Amino acid sequence: MNKYFLTAVFLGFGLILSGCGQPSGDVDKNAKIIFFYGQECPHCKIVEKYIEDNKIAEKVNFAQGEVYHNKTNSALLAEKAGKCGIDTKAIGVPFLWENDKCYVGQEEVIQFFKDKTK
Repeated sequence: MNKYFLTAVFLGFGLILSGCGQPSGDVDKNAKIIFFYGQECPHCKIVEKYIEDNKIAEKVNFAQGEVYHNKTNSALLAEKAGKCGIDTKAIGVPFLWENDKCYVGQEEVIQFFKDKTK
């Protein structure tokens, strides 16, 4: 086979695969509940697993926004955290915002979802 053909095939597969697992787009800034996470954040992955295992998305209407790779979502996180009086230098994920109330860290976020699904 032609080496250029094989190179093109591998590049094509690489481009297709690189689109898999990409962070979400811009989050709906008007959502009443927003879960902010980072794609590589280990604590966020624990929350995401809890959400999946307990089918939270079927029980609670909330938006999700990835902040490590999305500047719009990151700016929205800073805005929401500011409404809670959290210094922008102290913001971390997982972070959940609901009607001007903030929940920071995996334990608070998971407890929020537990309380919402009782």
